[in-house]
Amino acid sequence: MNILITGSNGFIGKNLIKYFKNHTSHNIYEFSKQDNLSDLENLISKIDIVFHFAGINKAEEKILFEKVNVSFTKKICTIIKENPNTTLFYASSIHVNLNNCYGKSKKRGEQICLDLKNQSHNKVHILRLPGIFGIGCKPNYNSVVATFCYNTANKIGLKIFNPDKEIELLFVEDLCDQLNYLINEENPRVFIKLLNVKRISTKKLAATIKKFHKNFKKFEFIEFNNVLEKNLYKTYKSYVSN
Repeated sequence: MNILITGSNGFIGKNLIKYFKNHTSHNIYEFSKQDNLSDLENLISKIDIVFHFAGINKAEEKILFEKVNVSFTKKICTIIKENPNTTLFYASSIHVNLNNCYGKSKKRGEQICLDLKNQSHNKVHILRLPGIFGIGCKPNYNSVVATFCYNTANKIGLKIFNPDKEIELLFVEDLCDQLNYLINEENPRVFIKLLNVKRISTKKLAATIKKFHKNFKKFEFIEFNNVLEKNLYKTYKSYVSN
């Protein structure tokens, strides 16, 4: 199977490429902001699946949400339409209904993808991603887990604005497992319900990561309370070693 991943230099893109190369025999094609759309146009005829992960969720200029999350998605869909056998998986967000620039841009991105489905023979699937975390995630950008892990490992204080707010998290390796399963499923739904999404309050997340820091060596030899704690520790450990 020929698979194209946009946003190939991003956190999820890099992990998905690594996963496919290590666990499958698929041919993987990469597309990042350094590449030219004309290359994609020449390539699309032999692509079976596009994972469209290129996008931004944080920007200093509001116009960038429109440029990247909306206009670029429209260009990608226009190219995909040239090959009706290409299936699209679009990375949206659980924040899609928020009344802010990011949420609005992802909502419009979803609609562009649904228009492709309704106006062509292409199969389209939408992933409303929660907070994805894991090794290699950029701290102090858009992941509270990465930020808390990095800051704690480097003895930097944590800023907790909404301590009782519960956030939804999914370990990137679990996401990759599910995406690999989905491309082999005969008829996945348009809106994909992701599994293994965990909920945790911001204050409990901070306390858990601080506990790793305080008793770092002990966690190499004990049983974890749950899968989330195990994956959080694996993530925290990567920032200590770096």
